[in-house]
Amino acid sequence: MGTPIRKFLTITTLAALSLGVAHAQQDSTEPASPEESGGGEIETIKERMDVAEGTLEKLSQLKISGYIQAEWQHFDQATNPQGRALYSDARRNAFVIRRGRIKFQHRSQWLTAVLYPDISERGVTLKEAYVDFGLLPDNEFNITVGSFNRPNYEVEVSSSNRESTERAQVTRAFYPEERDLGLMFTYYPTLAESFTPKLQVGFFNGGGAIAASEVDPYKDLIARVTMPLPLGNESPVQIDLGATFYHGGIPVTTDSLLETVDGKTKLVFNDATGDLRGWGNRKNFNVEGQIFLDLLPIGGTIIKGEIMTGSRPTAGTAATSASVGITKGSDGKDSIRIVPGSAAKPVQVRNQMGYYGYFIQNFGSDAQLALKYDYFDRNTDMEGSHVASSGDMAVGVLGFGGSVFVGNARITLWHEIPTTEKNSFGGLDDLKDNKTTVRFQYKF
Repeated sequence: MGTPIRKFLTITTLAALSLGVAHAQQDSTEPASPEESGGGEIETIKERMDVAEGTLEKLSQLKISGYIQAEWQHFDQATNPQGRALYSDARRNAFVIRRGRIKFQHRSQWLTAVLYPDISERGVTLKEAYVDFGLLPDNEFNITVGSFNRPNYEVEVSSSNRESTERAQVTRAFYPEERDLGLMFTYYPTLAESFTPKLQVGFFNGGGAIAASEVDPYKDLIARVTMPLPLGNESPVQIDLGATFYHGGIPVTTDSLLETVDGKTKLVFNDATGDLRGWGNRKNFNVEGQIFLDLLPIGGTIIKGEIMTGSRPTAGTAATSASVGITKGSDGKDSIRIVPGSAAKPVQVRNQMGYYGYFIQNFGSDAQLALKYDYFDRNTDMEGSHVASSGDMAVGVLGFGGSVFVGNARITLWHEIPTTEKNSFGGLDDLKDNKTTVRFQYKF
């Protein structure tokens, strides 16, 4: 019986107190405080707005962009006799996801961080991961650290904006995978009105991909300078010129290597010593130029190109290529070695030269036609009947096609006609090895 009585007394007491408080509020002539008149709710709303504004500020620092390239490829040749049909593929024709890129870019004051994966039916790979430090106002001087594009014109042109479906042969040979792990300084000095050169100096592992491990104690050096001619902003003609110097290499751990002497591949003595054996066997010098013409009423015209010359090493030539790697010695320390393949040969160094040129005609912002010639001599010291492998021959590729732009979408038709060096491979005629690509791109 005690419990119901206590409950009844408690309820009665609370009711009386509530009536008394209400009566006192009605009789009071003093104004209510902000807290009593809903000020607490206002403070709560303000706090929530501050949190929301902070969240929006953080989101505004994050930029997400990317593009998808789905395409159909058709190859005239379904086989690859004697390694000559560089544009052949056993699939003959296929649908592929050429690129599926999404870039996450976060900017905070003078710092920018980028993550850039590539997603396709072949898997997921990380193309770029770097931090960029802007050390002067208006990003006049930057330091970039991580995996990113090596300084070169065609390398730095995004695949979503490039007129042809693929980069030139010489670009792919001298700058494989386009990106590398390293550190780069970029400086934009304003020397005069409409004259701001761009200077880039970078140090890279030399592996040519974010997944490649460093295998030597030295770095590849790349320096590039580009500059617009000071023709004035109102000029219908704009010209950009540039040059790139590359110096690096892969380690040579043997007493000999392969070079081309008197048109033939011969074993020569390796006279380099110490930790820097091999540094300098990969080097090239490039000259580039772009001309932008705003002369026709139908749209802008672009003429551009680049020539590259230098030497490039390969880590062994065999049925199963040798590879450069790191192994543990008996003392537990890392040491560099070349892991041989089947009947592997020593490192081979070839002198090479290549160039490419574009003629592009835009039709407003809706369409574009392009013509490209791309030539690459894989061994300038060997020609004619001496050329016995695809690794030494010269190939010229004529490419042409066009694109139509609809909003964020781009549809490209591109056809390539490769022509191999005459009298190569015992005098065989040039093979039928053309390639056609139809690409559907969406950019966001």
